[in-house]
Amino acid sequence: MQAAPRRVKSIYSVIASPQRLEILRILNTKGPLTYSALKTLAGFKSKKESGKFAYHLRKLVRVMLIQLNRQERKYTVTNFGRMVLNVTKQIEDQSQVESGKLYVRTSRQTMEEFNANKITQSLVKEAGMPVELAQKITSEAESRIYKFQAQYLTAPLIREIVNSVLVEQNYEEYRHKLTRLGMPVYDVTQLLGRAGEDGWSIDSLIQYTGRSVFSEYLLLEQLPRDVADAHLSGDMHISKAGTWGLVPDTVYVDLLSLKSSGFNMRGRIREAPSVPSPENAERALNMIVILTSLLSREASNDVVLRNFVQYLGAFARSKTIKELEVAILRMLEILSMYARGLDEAGISIELSADGGDDIPRDVAEKVYEATFDAYSSFVKETPEPRVRLLVHPPGEKEQQALYRRVASLVAEGGKVALVSSSRIYNFEGISISSLPGDFKADNICVLHNLSLNLPRLAYESNQDETYFRAKLAMLMSTAVSALSSRRKMIERNLKRGLLPALVAGSETFTSENMPLVINMVGIDETLDSLTKQVGQQRYELALKIAETASEKAREKSSKNEKFFVSLVEQHGTSRLYELDVERYGKSVVQPRVEGNYSQTNMINLQNANDTETIEYIRKLSLVLLGGVSTTLDARGQEAKSISAALSTFAPKFEFLKIAKDITVCKNCGFKLQKQERCPRCRSVASSVYLTSS
Repeated sequence: MQAAPRRVKSIYSVIASPQRLEILRILNTKGPLTYSALKTLAGFKSKKESGKFAYHLRKLVRVMLIQLNRQERKYTVTNFGRMVLNVTKQIEDQSQVESGKLYVRTSRQTMEEFNANKITQSLVKEAGMPVELAQKITSEAESRIYKFQAQYLTAPLIREIVNSVLVEQNYEEYRHKLTRLGMPVYDVTQLLGRAGEDGWSIDSLIQYTGRSVFSEYLLLEQLPRDVADAHLSGDMHISKAGTWGLVPDTVYVDLLSLKSSGFNMRGRIREAPSVPSPENAERALNMIVILTSLLSREASNDVVLRNFVQYLGAFARSKTIKELEVAILRMLEILSMYARGLDEAGISIELSADGGDDIPRDVAEKVYEATFDAYSSFVKETPEPRVRLLVHPPGEKEQQALYRRVASLVAEGGKVALVSSSRIYNFEGISISSLPGDFKADNICVLHNLSLNLPRLAYESNQDETYFRAKLAMLMSTAVSALSSRRKMIERNLKRGLLPALVAGSETFTSENMPLVINMVGIDETLDSLTKQVGQQRYELALKIAETASEKAREKSSKNEKFFVSLVEQHGTSRLYELDVERYGKSVVQPRVEGNYSQTNMINLQNANDTETIEYIRKLSLVLLGGVSTTLDARGQEAKSISAALSTFAPKFEFLKIAKDITVCKNCGFKLQKQERCPRCRSVASSVYLTSS
């Protein structure tokens, strides 16, 4: 019975030495260490101290707080040693509490005595508050802290108390600067619980939580107050707010610039290889993969690879179609892994049978055919592809064959848009103006994730068209201010080196060419509210609205800032509809589509002879130089019907996407054909995506 007390006494004797306790803590923190490494970290640096260090080490080993792994010749903490450390920490914390002093658990994971002067320092440094006012706020906060009689404080709690004092005394501006960004514990717990059900990965979780911080930072610190208020109130919507102040939305890359200059990150990303101008097809495709893997991290919506056929055609003369197909399929498979994650940028490949002056027609057609064949194989093996095609139709003789091929791809789940225009488009329908002299750079960034809530303006205009257009012009001014501020944010990030691929990845990229596009949401619901007219008169009003917005954009444009207006589908704008339902009620807010305002011109087979609608969309595209998206509703249709519809509609629109509903088994990824149970794995769990998104 006497052995246990003696052993406890010997343990207390050993850890009574601050030096031995420090050795124990070092091993617990750093893990296994060699004799020499541990000696250096513990502060025994001279040879004269070697005997003293060895003495302390033997004491710790003797009571089994640490042990030596003789094979690795490293010391490590035992489980018993960790337990003794934990008990020692509890004793230290409790002794501090019992002393009657207040202690703070800091964000640096330390316990420190409360010091009111640190509040003053924080107010001056973080909020930019005058010293005299900071001392006054500190005095009030300190008084409240001592009234709580808490055993210990935390840094977030002290910040909350200070912020409450600032709010009560009408110092809201300072309070915003002191606000801690992040997510409540409850929200994080709920997110972890449902993430797996939603198909998220760990990367998606980390991205979501990180973006929530930058979303708050954008609204609290980066945006002008009127812009932040317009977003929060629902007058406009900032899509993907978590990356809005960090990266551009769409990056257009002319692959021909790679062909001539190669790829060199100039050491800005040390793990990225420097690749000279490619000498064969394999190296040319590999260069696309390298550049796109980097750019997909520096864009929020789309990376558009332009002039693919002309680029690859220079290296394809000796290749067969089958050889090209295999190489391109391998590229698509790798690219798809860089377009994954939560709202990551998609990758769009611009495809045209025209090889230009340098590529023989037969070679261009060979690359064109091989790309379609490779994409077909890619779509069949990928549950939901994030690599898309932007196809420029060939001459009239080949068009019907193209429409059949596109219809087949879409029916299999492929994402294809047809572009019959000299403008440059992304997959959403955002375009770069073809006006002469507007943009000379080969590689261009576009900022466009900003949408105006047109229906709200209509609800508040009491069917007064003139008043509506005046309010629209005012809201356009706020939107221009928002994108102008954002352009400065992105330029600062470029200068800071935070977007290295955009700065160094191409010889021809320049931040001076950064079109700014303002989107309009809910044009159909706006017309429903403003007028009872149908047909031509209704369309004339829509064109007047488009002209008002475009005129304001031209008026605000300058040599360095070009503003445009679009009518395309943007991420997350259903929020505008939900806010309007809360404000005006469902009797007033009556959307064309359940749960959201209209965002794109939707057509179907019944519109085949509707020349008024087709002409209206054509005119709208001429007015809105930021892009007009038209979507063919092919939900429930088979490939044959889609092909016939494309023959009717594709030649009539500058930009046409096809919306086909694709059902995918959640268990094995097999694409289902209306079956309730997967024929491959017998699972009944499935999800649906649209090929237009």
